[in-house]
Amino acid sequence: MSFERPERPVDRVFLHCSASDNPAHDDIAVIRRWHVQSNGWSDVGYHFFIRKSGRVEAGRNLEHTPAAQGGHNRGTIAICLHGLKADQFSTRQFRALSTLCREINAAYEHQLTFHGHCEVSNKTCPVFDYRTVLGLDSDGLMVRAPDTSRPPATAPEATYPILRTTSSGPAVAHLQQSLKNHGLKLSVDGLFGRETVEAVKKFQHKNGLVVDGIVGAMTWAALNRP
Repeated sequence: MSFERPERPVDRVFLHCSASDNPAHDDIAVIRRWHVQSNGWSDVGYHFFIRKSGRVEAGRNLEHTPAAQGGHNRGTIAICLHGLKADQFSTRQFRALSTLCREINAAYEHQLTFHGHCEVSNKTCPVFDYRTVLGLDSDGLMVRAPDTSRPPATAPEATYPILRTTSSGPAVAHLQQSLKNHGLKLSVDGLFGRETVEAVKKFQHKNGLVVDGIVGAMTWAALNRP
């Protein structure tokens, strides 16, 4: 896929991860469905989605402002890589990301900057070491040769979000799959509805946690134990 510069002003590129390693979610169509059905948006929030295979899929029209990093969308391009855990991203994804970002950078004559979602939110998204992958300096400019190998072991670990009724998206789907892995029966649809609330409460009760149906740090910690 070749990059074509949109007519709207752009000065930054933001990088994201999808918060899921489930192969069934490795498709822009799935993310689009979540964003449209759950958030009421007209389209998926990202402009590009990179699969584990390295395939780059087109998302939201580049002429349209993304819906990806709240309060910091204007003048940006949003790129999302499928993945949750830092060591599960593929070399092909990093190569595709590097190629795409170098094309974007060249189209803007090396005048724009690249950033992680974590720079404008309290999340660690994306969880991989994007600065090393793209060869960024402290300002977000591409100044070094990119490293498209797997990121170093010191890359930040994922921070799991607090989930509750009305939450939706890849993080909820990951939660649902984790609950299923612990023997609970429920659908993996990315929607935190009554079925998910009841499953969370059952899990919390079984593990001696506060039974409130809200998934915070303690519930995530218990879910992540074998």
